[in-house]
Amino acid sequence: MKKALIFDPISGAAGDMILGALFDLGVPVDYVDRNIRSTDLSEFGINFNRFTDHTGLTSGKCDIPIRETHHHRRLSDIEKIIMRGDFSEDVKNNAVRTFRRLAEAEAKVHNVSIDEVHFHEVGAVDAIVDILGSMIAIDYLKPEKIYCGPFKLGRGTINCAHGEIPNPAPATVELIRGFPAISLPIDAELTTPTGAAILTTICEGEFSEIPFIIKAIGYGAGRTKLERRPNVIRALAVDIRNDAPNQDVEIIETDIDDESPELVASLTERLRADSNVRDVTVQHIIMKKGRPGFRLTAIADKDKASGIADILFRHSSTIGVRIHSARRIILPRSEVTVKTKWGDIQAKRVERPDRIEIVPEYEECRKVALDNNISIREVMNEVIRNA
Repeated sequence: MKKALIFDPISGAAGDMILGALFDLGVPVDYVDRNIRSTDLSEFGINFNRFTDHTGLTSGKCDIPIRETHHHRRLSDIEKIIMRGDFSEDVKNNAVRTFRRLAEAEAKVHNVSIDEVHFHEVGAVDAIVDILGSMIAIDYLKPEKIYCGPFKLGRGTINCAHGEIPNPAPATVELIRGFPAISLPIDAELTTPTGAAILTTICEGEFSEIPFIIKAIGYGAGRTKLERRPNVIRALAVDIRNDAPNQDVEIIETDIDDESPELVASLTERLRADSNVRDVTVQHIIMKKGRPGFRLTAIADKDKASGIADILFRHSSTIGVRIHSARRIILPRSEVTVKTKWGDIQAKRVERPDRIEIVPEYEECRKVALDNNISIREVMNEVIRNA
């Protein structure tokens, strides 16, 4: 089992929403507050309460009251504040990375250098609490993996210090470049630059098709009331039951009833020799008019199906193939060399969810068995014992 954290931006993401979801998930508010104050930052407060909105959903709402001062802070100033805090290096590094991503996005949008980007004092303290607080809260939960669903984006324009700008804000668009996003018909800012900066810094991508067990659920509320939906982000603390990687593949199939078994075997070997083919299988089937035939199935890397189809058309009698996309889950595995009384024998080390399994290479075991006039099973058992 591996601990993971999944963020689901149901109606977007902002710094205070993320922090509210983490508090609702069970992170103590005073723990986060105390750690932030270890930086000597003091002109803020953290107010957290749970409330039920107009849709009937209860969520956590986080307010950050700020005592305003009269100067600006640049990125270098904020980095110094973060680095003097009494918390882990992971928290410091993630907070600095997040602020740097935020500053880089703002610099690109405004066509200035990153050193010229400055944050007004209120906005800077608010962002420090949101970003640093989120990193402290996540470190408290200690997930091994962090994932995020598609970002939700509003439409129209939003007001800022310089007037109206497109919605989502240009910095937000820059930050979520390359991440899945969905545009909703809502005239409100759903994903803010701070929220986008936090999630795009810490998340590995979108979570999909791996079994997990939900351990805790937290909802973080946004400030804007949305007419037909709750304005929340959801955070799930989960245990991943199977950390096997996903692969997007394409499956190519064809049915043949007018080829000899020898030619089908030759075609199978030709397909296996292609570097884009992951696996090939052949099934005996009964085709139309009761004729016996073969169903040949190849699993290929994504977007490589046309090349595999070309092999089938060139080297078999088929006049049509079926292609469909699929996702497969494969267990982590590695090649190992096992020392035995007959010499070194290769095997696979397969990481199953509940155990490690050693799978001896059949051909090497077969050769050793023939050379020593013993059974293949005896050789395989020796490999497993010595691994």
